[in-house]
Amino acid sequence: MRSLPPITAHIAKSTIQRHWRAGIAVIAGLLVVIVATAPWHGDSNPKPAADSASIATTHTPSKATAKTAAPKPKVQVTNGVVKINAPVTLRAGGKTKMPWPSKGQASISVAGIGSFGASGSKSPVPTASVAKAMTAYVILKHHPLKGHPLKLRVHRNEALAFRHEVAMGQSLVPVRSGEVLTERQALQALMLASADNMAKILGRWDAGSVPAFLNKMNAQAKALGMTHTHYTDPSGYDKRTKSTVGDQMKLADAALHLPGYQAVVSQRTAVIPVAGKIQNFNKLLGEPGVVGIKTGSMSAAGGCLLFAAKSKVAGKSVTILGTVLGQRSGSVGDLNQAFVSSHNLLAAVHSAVRPVKIVQKNQVVAKVPGTNTVLVSASDVTIPGWRGMVLPSHVTASVKTGAVNGTKVGTLTVGHVGKAALVVRNTH
Repeated sequence: MRSLPPITAHIAKSTIQRHWRAGIAVIAGLLVVIVATAPWHGDSNPKPAADSASIATTHTPSKATAKTAAPKPKVQVTNGVVKINAPVTLRAGGKTKMPWPSKGQASISVAGIGSFGASGSKSPVPTASVAKAMTAYVILKHHPLKGHPLKLRVHRNEALAFRHEVAMGQSLVPVRSGEVLTERQALQALMLASADNMAKILGRWDAGSVPAFLNKMNAQAKALGMTHTHYTDPSGYDKRTKSTVGDQMKLADAALHLPGYQAVVSQRTAVIPVAGKIQNFNKLLGEPGVVGIKTGSMSAAGGCLLFAAKSKVAGKSVTILGTVLGQRSGSVGDLNQAFVSSHNLLAAVHSAVRPVKIVQKNQVVAKVPGTNTVLVSASDVTIPGWRGMVLPSHVTASVKTGAVNGTKVGTLTVGHVGKAALVVRNTH
C-alpha cells in the first residue's frame, strides 16, 4: 500500500479533539470489518500457497446466508479504548495436527495467543500431586517472596505424623519437631520433592489449620474460573481432589504471573533442613525452555504433569502451557508416560508456531468522519501463529483523546503481543 503524507501536528490535534467520539465509533465498526474481511497476510516468510495465511471470523457464513447469518461481534468503548469481541481463525491449510495421547486428558496452548485444543474427557479426574500447584499459588499470593524471608516452624504433631505417613506410601521429606524452614525452603520441598507433609505444614502455617486452608484453595479456584475443580486436601493424595486440564491451564497461566512462582518450580535441585539436597521430580526440566511446573502420580490418577516452557518466535517471547492427566503405561510407569506425552506435545508446538503478519505497515485502520484523514498502522503487526489458530483475544485500538503528540494518536493491539502505533494521515 502506498504511504500517505502525514498531516501536521496542529491539524492532527484539531481533528482528534473535534471528532474523537465519532472516530472511536468508526474505528470500532471498521475493525470489525477488518477482522472479518481484510486481506491480511500470513507468514512473514513466504510459504507454498497451501500454507499461506489469512484471517477470517470463527463462524464464517456461506455467501448465500452472509447477510442474515453473520455474527455481530460486541463492541465496547471504555475510556477511549475500543474492544471488539471477535475471535478470529488463522486459516492456512487446515488445523495443526497434534500428537494427542491415546489415554487421559491433555491440552496445550500459547499464553495470550490461543489454544491448540484438548483431548480426552472433560470430566473432573484425580490430579495427584498436581494439586500442589494450587497450594503454592495460594501461599505465594498471600506471602510474596521478598524482603526479610518468612519462616515457619514444624509442630510436634506434624513431626510425629511422619512415620504414619511413610506407612501410607505418601511422598514426603523428613521433618523434626521445632525445625525451622524459610518459606522458600518449604515451597522447594513442596514443588521439587513433592512432599505431602509439607503441603499440610504450609496450609496450617498460612491459614491456622488445613481445613481453613482448603477453603482458601477452593475459593481461589473459583476466582480463577476453575469451575470443574475441587480440593479435598492440599497435596492431592486424596483421590477426591479432582480437576480438568482446562482448569489447570487457567491456574498455570495465573501462577506464572505471580512473582517468585517460576523461580521455585524451575529449580532442578535445592537444599533444605533435615532432608538436605532434594531433586525435582520433573524430568521435563531438562528440555530446552521448560520452566516447570508440577508432576503428579498415583494409582487413582495415573501420570499427571502441569508444564510450561518459554520460547521465542521472531524475537517475541512466548509461554507455552500444557497439562496431561490420567496418563498410563504398564511398561514404563505412569509418570514417565506423562513426560513422554508432554514432550510430544511440546515438540509439535515448537514445530508449528511461526511468525504471522496480521496487519501491514501503512494499512488503513479507520477513517475519521467528516475529514480527509485516516488512521493507519505505523508498522507491521506480527504475532506467533499456527494453522487453524483461534485468537481468543480482543482486537483493540486505543485512541488518545487529548493533545496530539505529532501525528501518533493511539495503538493497535492484536493478540496481546502484536502492537503498532496508529498514525493520522491526510488522504490528499
